Amino acid sequence: MLVVLIDLTMSVDPRHPHPHPEPLRGALSGACAFADQALPDPLPGEPFGVLAQWLAEAAERNAQPNPNAMTLATVGPDGAPSARVVLCRGMDQAAGTLTFYTNYHSRKGRQIESGGAVALVFHWDHLDRQARIEGAAVRVSAQESDAYFAGRPVLSRVAAWASDQSQPLGRRGQLFERQAAAEARFGVTGEPAGAQGEPLSQQQPRTDVPRPPHWGGYRVWARRVELWVGHTYRLHDRGLWERSLRPSSAPGAFEATAWATSRLQP
Repeated sequence: MLVVLIDLTMSVDPRHPHPHPEPLRGALSGACAFADQALPDPLPGEPFGVLAQWLAEAAERNAQPNPNAMTLATVGPDGAPSARVVLCRGMDQAAGTLTFYTNYHSRKGRQIESGGAVALVFHWDHLDRQARIEGAAVRVSAQESDAYFAGRPVLSRVAAWASDQSQPLGRRGQLFERQAAAEARFGVTGEPAGAQGEPLSQQQPRTDVPRPPHWGGYRVWARRVELWVGHTYRLHDRGLWERSLRPSSAPGAFEATAWATSRLQP
């Protein structure tokens, strides 16, 4: 087996065999874009007010397509971690929760169902900010999932029936065949896939496509939140909020202690 190791900070000029620093090294060092920013001092009693403000600012600047994108890390029964990017679709500042939606039969869904411990990371590189959340994920109510699903584009709703997320697929064309079968099942009619250069049906479809029982939302109750602000020469500002969660008598809810705050060295 041939293993190739690449150092992104160095390059070799064939005329001069000794490596020399790339401009990338200089670009990655020095001042941050917002060197004078910092978290409030003292830290606020809860972190979600700042997090909500950061999300709003990221959306307002429109510097990345999905400012609500967050990395979701889960753990399998064997203890191995797995991570992917999902979209945050809701925040409850008072409760300290974040919500996303997915296929419950997907790999992340199965791993959540087996334990519930998750971690989330928001990263807004253009703002030199990131947020790390650790906590417990529980399903939202069927009514809440229904309401969210009803607001999705109709072809996205059909696709939730067509795709067995995370399951093997023999060939790419099978997915479009499954989509066409689901369109026929729910009376979504239009041009066949690929016609007129369009990938899916374009005529006005029916809109009463129900939510599959294996698709819905998860609400992450935060136990630990770290907010990170970049600063020149690694003098970053890190705020930490921690609390304990105890299952509540209400389905899908927890009783939480007050947040304890502290600052961390970078």
